Amino acid sequence: MSYKIASDAALSPPNGPAMVAFMEQFYATSDTESQHEQYLANFTPDATLIMGPKSATGSEEILALRHGLWTHVAARAHFPARIYFGGKNELMLYGTVKYRLRADPSNEVERAPLLGCFRG
Repeated sequence: MSYKIASDAALSPPNGPAMVAFMEQFYATSDTESQHEQYLANFTPDATLIMGPKSATGSEEILALRHGLWTHVAARAHFPARIYFGGKNELMLYGTVKYRLRADPSNEVERAPLLGCFRG
């Protein structure tokens, strides 16, 4: 699966291309269940991750949240579509995500929109 995310180069900060490349890699890792440690490597040891009503602070909690997110999910596919920059180390990402649940693997569930704000 390709994770190519669009952004406006004219509105990108100098580190914009590196941020886009990071997000493309992040979602490729996020969608691969076996890559728990690689997923965790995307965060600083004291990072806070907020996903809807769930939050985790620090490596141990983020890893536990990651494992929990795969408990009922057989497959996950993010479709990040566009990044908007808010500053040198801030971005907002828009896209969609689809799931196949372990309890009903023949049924694909689409959650839209995927929206995330990231600060570095």
